[in-house]
Amino acid sequence: MRTPRSGSFSRGHLAPPQEPPRKSAWRQFIERLLYESRDELLVIAAASIGALVRAMGVQVQSGYAGLLFTCGRAGPVLDHGFRPLIPFLQQVTIVPIRSRTMDLPSQRVVNRDGLVYLADANVVYHIHDVRKAVIEIDELEEGMLQMLTLGVQEVLRETTLATVGDTQALGRQLEAVLTERLADWGVTVDKAGFPSLTPSPQTLRITQLHEQVGERRKRYDGFRAQGHSSARALALVGTRRFPKPRRKRLIRMEFARSWRRRFPYRITGR
Repeated sequence: MRTPRSGSFSRGHLAPPQEPPRKSAWRQFIERLLYESRDELLVIAAASIGALVRAMGVQVQSGYAGLLFTCGRAGPVLDHGFRPLIPFLQQVTIVPIRSRTMDLPSQRVVNRDGLVYLADANVVYHIHDVRKAVIEIDELEEGMLQMLTLGVQEVLRETTLATVGDTQALGRQLEAVLTERLADWGVTVDKAGFPSLTPSPQTLRITQLHEQVGERRKRYDGFRAQGHSSARALALVGTRRFPKPRRKRLIRMEFARSWRRRFPYRITGR
């Protein structure tokens, strides 16, 4: 067999051209889908990376502060801004530090004179110690609501008919009580007061009668100062006698009952 010389060209020794392998229909569909939605995929990838970075940190808004916990141990207080965190090892508890208002629903309170009043109270406060507000109490707002209720009861229980009308003085007393009790939780009381303090219907009736008796007593003293006798002054006032104090009347009734129990024969005449 003759060997072709160098530089010669022979058709019989050329390999037939090979066709490229054909792609499957699924592969062609996926490639076309990826090509057509490449812009959306870029947006999704960017959003996923941003969410991953965000999950590794916390954003503290203005007016709030956060307390950093590392492995369950309280660390520094974080100001507003983005703070990176170590996943699964660090956590942040965020609390508001700006002034807030807490309203107390209407409370039924009995004062020293036995009169019933319906009191609405509120308090304006802010957190000055984030560490105490997070560590010293589990639920700050629930605890403050209970303290506000106790403070209202404590202030109004010591009032009388003469002092219950001075709501400004009562508000200052409530502010002093809450300031002392909430200091351990890192809370500062800015202002406290009673927006509404209304007597019950029975108390309103007793108050009106008390005012009427006071007016008649002034008129009676005036007539007595003019030289009229007691009977004449009472007649001019328009009453036979003034009602006795409730406490003395109750004491006299209790004494009479005990006397009848001890000496029944003197009552029955035996």
